Amino acid sequence: MTVPSSSSPDTPPTDTNDDHAIIESSGMENEAPPNNNEASTTVTSGETFTMPPSEAPPPSGIRCRCFPHGIYAVLPAIFATFAWLSSLSQDGCDYARLTGPIVADITNNPDIPFLDVGFNQYREPLQHPTEGTWYVDYRLNCDQYNTDVVNIGGVWSFSKVMAFLSLVFGGGGSLFLWFSTCFIFTKGTWRWAGCELVAATVCQSLSFVWFKVDMCHGNDGQDKCELNYGSKANILASIFWLASVVCIFGKYPKAKTIATEAGGARSDTEGTSDIAAVPTELEMVEQPELPLEGQVQPPTSSTSGTAVNTPEII
Repeated sequence: MTVPSSSSPDTPPTDTNDDHAIIESSGMENEAPPNNNEASTTVTSGETFTMPPSEAPPPSGIRCRCFPHGIYAVLPAIFATFAWLSSLSQDGCDYARLTGPIVADITNNPDIPFLDVGFNQYREPLQHPTEGTWYVDYRLNCDQYNTDVVNIGGVWSFSKVMAFLSLVFGGGGSLFLWFSTCFIFTKGTWRWAGCELVAATVCQSLSFVWFKVDMCHGNDGQDKCELNYGSKANILASIFWLASVVCIFGKYPKAKTIATEAGGARSDTEGTSDIAAVPTELEMVEQPELPLEGQVQPPTSSTSGTAVNTPEII
């Protein structure tokens, strides 16, 4: 059975038989729902090129995987974290132990033999009621300095700034190093973390000039400051930060190479893949064949989606 085409009166009749049906191109294809397990690309010609996941290009952006630089990258991160926690463990008024006549001037109590002092505050000891010995109760709050008695000079202020900067550089560098256990660090990024810890080590070391303040050398040298928990913790922090710096500048752990399903290998350090590049959508579009000499090219569907009926040659 033949049905005349409605597009033009001159169009010859066509057969509605399934074996000889006219296929009208509308310029739009019904796309099947994507398969999550396959990477596919659909082009305008209606053909779908499907590739296995192993041949699909790697996703763009930041990728995280477990220990890309190996276990060695954890070592400087642990050292830096221990150093940072050691600096944070002090309570602010246990940096040094002060003895001498200045103790009575600060506390207005001549019986107190010593004070636990820090950069901003101090703590008074307590006397045991039965034994008569003096001890420090760390549950007590710290007291502010009386600036009429204690001279807060330039050396004191410089030490406070250095101690603060050591926490900033050390804490930032420690946190930054832990990202190397998940993300790829280039050699320059790896050494940048080392520079932060170098700055933390230098600032921590410079903070010890606090022992040169007038409070520790007054009354003709009778006033003295000795190392206490806070200063000892900072010494330990400097050692740990220095150990982390040696680990960073001593060796750069290269990123591991990932073996792909297709048999190739990709090094995340380089950010490239040894697998052949997958053709882009434009490359996969079939180029139209040019008609031979003397041959009339059949009409094709327009880009606007208008259907053009072509008779079938039987």
